[in-house]
Amino acid sequence: MHHDSLSIDGVACACNALRKASRAVTRFYDEVMEGSALSLTQFAVLRNIARHEPVPLMDLAHVLVMDRTTLYRTLKPLEREGWIAVAEGKGRAKQARLTAQGRDAVANSQGAWEEAQRRMIGAFGPERWAGVEVALGDLVTLAQESQA
Repeated sequence: MHHDSLSIDGVACACNALRKASRAVTRFYDEVMEGSALSLTQFAVLRNIARHEPVPLMDLAHVLVMDRTTLYRTLKPLEREGWIAVAEGKGRAKQARLTAQGRDAVANSQGAWEEAQRRMIGAFGPERWAGVEVALGDLVTLAQESQA
């Protein structure tokens, strides 16, 4: 018998289902944002830096729910492009901030992101999305508490 997802007692693997949805939604946003300077991932990282800057990298990793190694690999091209600056912060902690080029890249990609967001939420339904957003937040909390 063929199944699209692994399952136990007919319930699909939560991780596999979430990863598939994440890849599909990311692909959709990246396609809509294709003409802009940034991919969805880059846009999300830069927007979160802008919201919290200067932001210690440990705090940024927490906000993005990324391990430090993945975050550092994600930041390298952003730094290479001149969109962020990483500098020493308090103690040995490093912190990130947007550069003027980074602010421009975000501003130039904002419209494409808004279009992707409007299309996705419009098709899915705002009320339905609100429930999913709460459920996803609960899943993040549950997973993080299980690791502690």
